[in-house]
Amino acid sequence: MSDKKGEKKHKTYYLVDYENVHKKGLYGIDELEKTDNVIIFYSPNADKLPFSLHSQIIETKAKITCFEVDTVGKNALDFQLSSYIGYIVGKHSKCMCYIISKDSGYENVCNFWRKYGKKICLIPDISQSKKCAPLKKSDIKDALNGLELEKEDVEFVKDLLMENVERYDIPVPRIKCVINQELCRKFGGERTKTIYAAIKEFIK
Repeated sequence: MSDKKGEKKHKTYYLVDYENVHKKGLYGIDELEKTDNVIIFYSPNADKLPFSLHSQIIETKAKITCFEVDTVGKNALDFQLSSYIGYIVGKHSKCMCYIISKDSGYENVCNFWRKYGKKICLIPDISQSKKCAPLKKSDIKDALNGLELEKEDVEFVKDLLMENVERYDIPVPRIKCVINQELCRKFGGERTKTIYAAIKEFIK
């Protein structure tokens, strides 16, 4: 699939920990495109699909792959899903990967690959991938409206966010710390609290 500029769109992968999220994790699957790939990892403990969800899977444009985790042992599914991410990013270096799970332990996997410039995000369901979309300066400007900032201050905040929020070489908590420190140097503690509250949704 190509975008409006005629450039090839990179593939997107959704790796679903079905044992953790069940049918709720697949919410939004009907909105995916042909370049999207949904890989469902399930176990005997969670191997049932509701009829309504089955219909959405059939109708989606995305490619669906299912893996049954038959290895006995604690966290077997987690290990196999994490291993498969390594296979994907090795084969498709510029792809985008989403781990669909509420298990925060996967953040360790995300942080590891971000250090090597890979785009990996942990979200609770497929529809939440929209929140990981590339940051736009117009969105930042809208968030800062009403804070009575000078034009140059708005530009400072926009540049600071654009420079840091999409970095994959350091963990998100570190990115938050860097942004907060730079805001404090520029605006002081009290004003930083207000500004940070307005932009924190972009730091993820």
